[in-house]
Amino acid sequence: MAKPAYWIGSAYLLLCALALGAYLIVGSIGYAPLPLPFGAARNPIVVTIWHGTEKRAWLTAAAQQFNAGDPRIGGRPLRIELIGIDSREMALRAAHEEWRTTPPPTVVSPASRVWLDLLSAEWAARNRNARPIVADGTDAPQSLAYSPLVALIWSERAAVLLPDGSANMWRNLHAAIADPAGWQARGGRAEWGFVKLGHTSPLSSNSGTQALLLMAYGYYGTTSGLGPAQLTDPAFRQWLATIERAVLGFDENTGTLITNMVQYGPSRYDMVLVYEHLAIEYLEAARNRWGDLTLIYPPATSMSDHPYAMLDAPWISAEQREGARMFRSFLLGRPQQEVALLRFGFRPANAGVPIVNDDPDNPFNRYQRFGVGTDVAGQVETPSPEILAILLEAWQQR
Repeated sequence: MAKPAYWIGSAYLLLCALALGAYLIVGSIGYAPLPLPFGAARNPIVVTIWHGTEKRAWLTAAAQQFNAGDPRIGGRPLRIELIGIDSREMALRAAHEEWRTTPPPTVVSPASRVWLDLLSAEWAARNRNARPIVADGTDAPQSLAYSPLVALIWSERAAVLLPDGSANMWRNLHAAIADPAGWQARGGRAEWGFVKLGHTSPLSSNSGTQALLLMAYGYYGTTSGLGPAQLTDPAFRQWLATIERAVLGFDENTGTLITNMVQYGPSRYDMVLVYEHLAIEYLEAARNRWGDLTLIYPPATSMSDHPYAMLDAPWISAEQREGARMFRSFLLGRPQQEVALLRFGFRPANAGVPIVNDDPDNPFNRYQRFGVGTDVAGQVETPSPEILAILLEAWQQR
């Protein structure tokens, strides 16, 4: 007959084995008879998001709040890791699997869907028999927020350059730049000198590419149908070269551009082409330093829709895909969409969160006197990656 101690010991070992198995499968479920500092359950599931730098502040705050809630999948902790990369570089690096010192992305979130088109085209060219890299179906890209490209100009100069509003913005700007007398030829002060325009480099920044698109559409007076014939026309290229003559340097990202405008004032820039949400963020800082800025909506603009694109790639696990879905739902939920609107000046992607409300701190209420408005007159068509490549080539040969 077995001794009681034998049965007690056997039962204890069996309980420990069961506890260990349960922990490895579902994670911690309360007190266990043995400390278990090992096993896959303690390894976090990391969802790496490559994102455009223009929404770094919002995503950083959102990720910190999300991670602080200790989200889990199957008992394993879930963590969001953010890596800011300019939109065009993001698309090219992901397509060519150039990770460098960064982990490969689970999600890419450029400023605009045009860069998803470039990513897909580059990936397909390199991986002819592979599945598309951008996931579809329920994991298809969804917009997180919206921000149109706007012109931000010192108010005194806005009254001179655009006395009748933005309808003739590109024609007036070209004429002012082309005239050797600069601002004085338009009725401005002689000490303002020549016209100083700012936009980012289209080779690295989404807003720079959008600026070129708006110029091209503005030259032809249309909002769609740009083709090789239009972009290779010598007359257009000369017109573009004249405007670009007013840009003394091309910052790599939009945040740096607008920071420089506010820091150095009218001596550096008269007008810059930037995202609406960044313009809103800097209105008061500029006023306290140099005077009022006016936000101008071009006659037709380009809307950045900030897609959240989950990737269908061999380096991504099922758990990472689930975690990416969880964070996407978090970002699109009403609380985070309201933060994006009220704190960071984005237009919500969640239709249940209106831009206009009674909150006096709503930037679309607070900054109306600076030209901020809810209506966008029109939007230009986003051309194919091939047409964009021709436009970039025209810019490089300016």
